[in-house]
Amino acid sequence: MLKQRNIWMMVLMLFILTAYSPPLTVTTKQIKYTNELMEVDFNIPIVSGSINQSFQRQVNRLLRKESLDLKREVEKQARENMAISKKEGFPYRLHAAVSNYEVTYNQRGILSIPVTLYSYTGGAHGMTVKVPNNFDFHTGKSLQLSDLFKKGTNYKQVIIDEVIAQIKKENDLYFDNAIAVVQKMPNGQPYYMTKDGIVVYYGLYEIAPYAAGIREFLIPFSTLRPYMKIKLAR
Repeated sequence: MLKQRNIWMMVLMLFILTAYSPPLTVTTKQIKYTNELMEVDFNIPIVSGSINQSFQRQVNRLLRKESLDLKREVEKQARENMAISKKEGFPYRLHAAVSNYEVTYNQRGILSIPVTLYSYTGGAHGMTVKVPNNFDFHTGKSLQLSDLFKKGTNYKQVIIDEVIAQIKKENDLYFDNAIAVVQKMPNGQPYYMTKDGIVVYYGLYEIAPYAAGIREFLIPFSTLRPYMKIKLAR
């Protein structure tokens, strides 16, 4: 009887925390400098205000690592390219590593904070990658797209159908195989949450030319809510 009571108390506490948790605080650590090799301009998010301090530290390490890994990669390429330029006698183009972020959802212990990483290593143009960061601070885990939905539901087909419908409205923007790529949507499909719904997205060259940019598709909560396991505040 006591064990059952403790279980109910834990469930009640989890419900209270989930329903009434205030938004987390996100501040910015800026790292900005230029040297002979490269330009660095980072806006790194720092999360605070969670009662789950261990997970908060883990998240902050991850968010910092995303930018610093980019710097190391670009710096390595910059050193190699500068050595080649000196040897071959042609001008060296300053490389660049830039990161920015946006807090797209921050309610009830759920944080969605996609980070955009830009790198330039001397080619015709730079490359931009958007890293999905979706966290549940109550359970202490990163959230894959599949984690948001009830098992056994056809949520994935609902999303695929909506994305295809949006592609068909601007068909000229996309590669001929864009729909085929979307139809193979993995469980780990990149996404982020907003107050209006879930945005699934595709990187440069995945389904459209470089000039079309990162392609994003908003799927409204009104469409997804019957399939969702995690209850998100409107």
